[in-house]
Amino acid sequence: MKKRNSCKNCSWILLIACLLLTACGSRGQVMDGEDMFRIDEETTQEEAVLGEATQEEAVEAAGAESTVESGQVFDKEAVGKFDFATGKVLLNSGWEMPILGTGTWTLSDEEAENSTYNALKSGMRLIDTARYYQNEVGVGKGLARAIEDGIVTREEVFITSKIYGGDHDRAVETIDAALADLGVDYIDLMLIHQPGADDAGVYKAMEEAVESGKLHSIGISNYYTKEQVDEVLAFAEITPAVIQNENHIYYQNAELRDYVKQYGIVMESWYPFGGRGHTGENFENEVIQGFGAKYGKTAAQIILRWHLQDGYITIPGSSNPEHIAENYDIWDFELTEEEMEQIRGIDEQRRYESW
Repeated sequence: MKKRNSCKNCSWILLIACLLLTACGSRGQVMDGEDMFRIDEETTQEEAVLGEATQEEAVEAAGAESTVESGQVFDKEAVGKFDFATGKVLLNSGWEMPILGTGTWTLSDEEAENSTYNALKSGMRLIDTARYYQNEVGVGKGLARAIEDGIVTREEVFITSKIYGGDHDRAVETIDAALADLGVDYIDLMLIHQPGADDAGVYKAMEEAVESGKLHSIGISNYYTKEQVDEVLAFAEITPAVIQNENHIYYQNAELRDYVKQYGIVMESWYPFGGRGHTGENFENEVIQGFGAKYGKTAAQIILRWHLQDGYITIPGSSNPEHIAENYDIWDFELTEEEMEQIRGIDEQRRYESW
């Protein structure tokens, strides 16, 4: 998946930064891409401070509301905004992430392979898995098949996996094992699956994997309160890009979603239909049924469209090729703000799961 430099007038920033660094006699290197504004290892502390000052001056001179994150210059206004024309969102890490994909929880390797292949064939470019699911091999095979058949390239696909906080003593090995099972050189997004014994230790290992290029973006999953998020932010050197939580019409993460926007963190929904055993309640809701009749869409499609318009990346899971294609067919209609408010009004803050 593409890493995007979203800063407006970046060519001007580069030119101005070069002039400033040259004038000040700094040994800082100004390059494009990931190395932009990075400082030589030999640069002194004083020169590093000067280098930071020139970054700010360059951004200010370009007239853009921008920030520097991991050596990349961003227009802060672009981070976290869903682009419905491309079906992507710019993360605070600088990488673009599709806003609709497929989940693979409970699928066997064989099912995950076919689900991944059919999702990519339908147009989806986001695949979600985890070490705990024990189906990364299947996801990798499905991806390899799609690449071999010319459906996608590796760079067009965004893969998410997860590791546990309890893996603190083997986090590096766990990340390497995920890469090997998936058969890829990098993973687009790695999440801590849920709070564990040593979240700080696992997160540190993920940060190091970002630096080495094994991971592109990192985040957390099943963190539901501001206090839990603040604990992570206290030890994180790289701000989480994504928080993946249970989220559906009866349990809406609006308060947390709005809180983390200040950090450029995007919320993602697992179980967007409520999960196995609860889809009926979600699909049969009268409000959802009414909008389905109006737009000629299924209840699943109305719910998924609501997720996206309300600012949640979403990953409905299925092994059924027809359902996967149906889940992706939501780009040709838009709910009105009044209709969005009606769906928001369904919220009961009622979770189905306890993790």
